[in-house]
Parts: sequence; C-alpha cells; structure tokens
Amino acid sequence: MKIGLYSGSLRPEEGGGYTIEKEIISAISKHKELTEHEFVLFSLFDMPLLRKEGFKIVNINTTFSERAFYKAKKIFGLPKTEKIYHPLQKIILKENIDLMFYLSPWENFFLDIPYFSMVWDLQHRLQPYFPEVSANGEWEKRERYYEENLPKASRIIIGNEAGRNEIHQFYNIPKERIAILPHPTPAFALGNESIKHTLPKDFSPQRPYLLYPAQFWAHKNHISLVKALQILKNEFATELDLVFVGSDKGNKNFIQQKVSELALENQVHFLGFVATEELIALYQHAFALSYVTHFGPENLPPLEAFALGCPVIASRVSGAEEQLGEAAILASPNSPQEIAESIMKLVGNEKLREDLINKGKEIAQIRSGKEFVIKFFAVLDEFMPYRSCW
Repeated sequence: MKIGLYSGSLRPEEGGGYTIEKEIISAISKHKELTEHEFVLFSLFDMPLLRKEGFKIVNINTTFSERAFYKAKKIFGLPKTEKIYHPLQKIILKENIDLMFYLSPWENFFLDIPYFSMVWDLQHRLQPYFPEVSANGEWEKRERYYEENLPKASRIIIGNEAGRNEIHQFYNIPKERIAILPHPTPAFALGNESIKHTLPKDFSPQRPYLLYPAQFWAHKNHISLVKALQILKNEFATELDLVFVGSDKGNKNFIQQKVSELALENQVHFLGFVATEELIALYQHAFALSYVTHFGPENLPPLEAFALGCPVIASRVSGAEEQLGEAAILASPNSPQEIAESIMKLVGNEKLREDLINKGKEIAQIRSGKEFVIKFFAVLDEFMPYRSCW
C-alpha cells in the first residue's frame, strides 16, 4: 500500500507531540526496507535529512482564504448530506494514497480513503477540571474531534492497554480496531547513553538535583514537587536542588510565586527551553528524574531517562505500571509527602539506584524506534487484505 503520513507538530516548541511525531517519522524512514509499503510525508515543514534518505516529502501549503473557508464551514456547519472537505484533499489524493496515518491527534480531516488515527490520551474525559483540557472551548474541541474521527478510523494507535480501555469505554470503539504500539524511546537518548555531556554553562548546581523536564501546564503538577522539596528539607533534613526545564504554558508565574513563598529560591532552577545536548547532560548528571504529572497513559521523559542512565521517580497514574514496569519508583501525584518519601528511598541507596538504572536501560532498548515501526508495519499488513478489495 501507499501510505500517507500527515504531520502537524514538527516544531520543538510543541513538546512531547513534536518528539513523538519526529521519532515515528524518522524510524519509518530509517527502517522502510523492512516493509513493502511505500510512504509519503505530508508536512508544513521540510526535513532535508529525510529527503537525503530518499523519503518522499510533499510540502503542504494552502492559502489563508482556503483555510479560513474550511474553518468557517466547520464552525457553522453544512447539511448532513454534504461533506466538508479540507483544502489539502486534492494535494493528498493526487499522490494516489491508499491509506492515511495521522500522527497527531488533532490533524484528521475528511478524505475518501481509510485512515489510522493516533491517540495520546483522553484526559479531557478523565480529568476535565484541568484548564488546558477544558478552558476556552478546549474540552469541546477535543470531544468534537474524537466523536467525529475515532468511529470511522480503520485503526486507532494507542500506547498501552490502559489507553485502549479508555478509548473503548468513552467512544465504544471495538477493541480489535485499537492497536497497542508503545511510544518509542527517543533516538537522541538511545544514541547518547555512553557519551557524557557537559552541563549548561549557566547552571552550576551546589547539591544533587532532581530533574523535571515538562512544559508549565497545570497538569504537570510542578507544585507537588516544590512542596516535596520543602518536606525533604524540613522532615528529612535533606536538601536537593530541583531543575525545571520547559516552556511556559501559563503556569510558570504561579510556580515561581510558590517557590518564593516557601523560601526555596536557592534550590529551584528554572532553565526554560533547552537544546537537546543540554537536556542529555541534565539527565546524565541528575540525582533522579522526578516526573510527577497527573496525566497518562504514557509519558516520554521516563523513557529518555531510562536510556541515559537516570533513575526515575514517576506518578502512579493509569498506564504507568504497564509502561515503566519495575524500573521506576511510583508515587501518588496528589501526595507531596509520598513523593518526598519516594525520593528518600534513593538517598544513600546505591544498590536500588543501580537496580533501577539497569532495569530502565532494558526497557529503553526494547522500546526502540525500530521495534515501534516493526509493530506498525505488522498493523499495516493486517489491514492490507481489506484495502485490497477496491
């Protein structure tokens, strides 16, 4: 089959969405000889390295008026008998695509060909109180998208069984149409595990530090980690530094204010968005990754930490045990006390630290990009007899 890949998040500032899409596209390009399917990438952004490898890329540029007309029709609606076609319809169908794979959950649009959809999470259903999944029409936008696109998707890609159960529960999709493909470990982490990088020049920690690479959304739960830092200091007489890495999505000032109120300014570092090489170094030198998000069912930073030999403390959220196994210490994201106690388990315990690192490296290797695309190619092979009927 000729498979169209549609990407809408190929900008580093998109965070985890950017990383997932980039890893999948790169892995398909690198291992395309393992399948007879052909691939065409439709993207707003060029990828010269993929072109060098012989990967076909079609740049999709539509006019402002075309996009505006499409959005207006979506907002105001049309009679049920009339479809609202995206302005990219002609561009994509011109390539004689048999099936589309939308790598981002927000990029589906009507085409008269089968498609695979990717779902990262359904947290707007599970935790609608967080503003990033509910405020300013965000809940309605997500719900409208999933209601329109998931029932018609030929296959839905999700990372683990917890995610599959959620899709089935909320949208009544038959489980046989939901394929489990665990998120791949980012290649930048797997390719640097034996190379020691230097910390950013403007960062000189005075103590061992906890690392939390996460954009400043409310659900990332930076606040519980700040409170855990205070508990470590007051109840356990243990002082650690805390490093926040990530772009501000509206919650950074709130966290900075709380840090100030708790008099932790000399322990908490806000490094903002950092380059990949700096992020690698931060993982390699960290006391531990402290990934205390409220959202699941999968998260990429624990896999990055696994690959780079950094012990992981993560949230006990739905899907975490399935993704991380026994390679991480899990704590309730709602309990700063439990987070602090989980951190203390690593203090002075080199045997536990080494055990977590070794188990983490095993999981990181198993979850490689190559393993992901091998499973993805198998899903394509399974669907091909249906597509060959017309």
